[in-house]
Amino acid sequence: MQTAALHEWIQQELQRAGGSGKHAQPGALILTLVRRAVLEGVLLPGVRIPSSRELAKELGIARNTVVAIYDQLKSEGMLVAGHGSGTFVCRMQDNLRPDPRPCAPLPGTDAWNTPPSPGQIRPIGFSHRGLSYQRHPVHQFWRPQPFCSGQLDLNLFPLATWKRLQRRHLTPDDASCLETGEPGGALELRQAIADHIRTTRGVRCRPEQVILTDGTVESLELITRLLTDPGDLALLENPCYWGASHVLNDHGLTTSTLDVDQNGLPVPEPGQIYRPPRLVYLTPSHQFPLGHVMSLGRRREWLDYALTHDTILLEDDYDSEFRYIGAPIPSLQGMDNTGRVIYMGTFNKSLYPGIRMAYLVVPPQLAALFAAAASDFYRDGDVGQQRVLADFIKEGHYATHIRMTRREYGLRREALLAALRESLLPELVDGRLKISGGAMGLHLALCMAREADDCAMAQATARLGVSVMPLSVYCVGGTLHRGLILSYAAVPCDQIPLLIRQIAPTIRQHLAQIPAPSRVRYPYGTG
Repeated sequence: MQTAALHEWIQQELQRAGGSGKHAQPGALILTLVRRAVLEGVLLPGVRIPSSRELAKELGIARNTVVAIYDQLKSEGMLVAGHGSGTFVCRMQDNLRPDPRPCAPLPGTDAWNTPPSPGQIRPIGFSHRGLSYQRHPVHQFWRPQPFCSGQLDLNLFPLATWKRLQRRHLTPDDASCLETGEPGGALELRQAIADHIRTTRGVRCRPEQVILTDGTVESLELITRLLTDPGDLALLENPCYWGASHVLNDHGLTTSTLDVDQNGLPVPEPGQIYRPPRLVYLTPSHQFPLGHVMSLGRRREWLDYALTHDTILLEDDYDSEFRYIGAPIPSLQGMDNTGRVIYMGTFNKSLYPGIRMAYLVVPPQLAALFAAAASDFYRDGDVGQQRVLADFIKEGHYATHIRMTRREYGLRREALLAALRESLLPELVDGRLKISGGAMGLHLALCMAREADDCAMAQATARLGVSVMPLSVYCVGGTLHRGLILSYAAVPCDQIPLLIRQIAPTIRQHLAQIPAPSRVRYPYGTG
């Protein structure tokens, strides 16, 4: 394009966009267009552009507006002023720095201006960690449909109470909730959490040991960042929460697994793993996803092991609020007298997923550094919401909400059990199906023989509008478990029987290919 026709090109682009040069703020529009002309090669490197007086006259705008546009583009390195010879489009050298010397226009065949062919364009590729995340099979099955994990019935949340507490902390004369907050989180919330878990979970802690995060993954990232080095060994349950294995691997840890049994994760026998682990990830109160409870004897074995081998036990207590029969199971941390257990809790499963509020309880000597690191690397504020949650707990609303949802989710669990027994009774009786998971939590595991193709079942049920997670996608080594995970918290009681009847023929059809019941083989601990 000849630079003398720059104003004509600008006018055409303005008309194509639905207007003309007569805009209330023409400077911003013309700046965008001249910048585009340079970046897209409409104006070739080294050419002289019209003077500010010439372009202002042609466009019918103030000269000062064009001067400001040129000055802005000079500061961006797109234009350069010659010594008394006008203003030029910069040439870009191999080092990507503007060459301030004006030069003659380059021929249109210059490689700098020739758009690359599609075959020459090399798209940005993912790292090995990115590809590992992208390819994880859990992404194939998570859909916001009935029985999908991670969903709650938000109609059960006391929204009116929450809004009233929010208004309390958003008064016009108090802007402190807009602050970034203190390291570790708002002290009033840390105090409320410490009081709550001390009485309900037997956790022994002071408020300063409570560190706020936005979820289990962030809690694990903070732990691995501060307490491990690349190459350290981490021991995981099999099967296991998929996010835990990814975080530990992404931080360069070497991971090993042991199969869980009815008592939880077994303590390694001598020689079973090649060296003592730095970290052990546990879900002792409700193993995810099989639902087993770690026995008292097994807990003591792990505490002894941690002390002997300088191992850190990570206790993920992700859904302990929802136990429907009997007294709550005390935490592993409450049994620890040596400071080897880090306790992890979350409100994302007991309140609502969008709250993004979780916490760690770390030993006293680690508290200050964890608080500082959490503030520096992750927490950006949310002081107002932290104060709202603190009041929600202290005033008894949280305990009331848990009692109500525990009762409702318990009814949904019973409805799911009844529906499974009604629609899949033959398979449950002959052993091709087994329900795993006690009277707690927000999901049930429907275990199957190793020959079952649980991924194919999940894909088939998804086409019927029901999302169940294959048990096999949570396996990270050792025995390959097969089955389906049904999360019932978001499904009302009256819908559960219909949905199970809807998917039962699909499950039965796939199980018909399994060998005779006498030859059914279950993984150890689930059969």
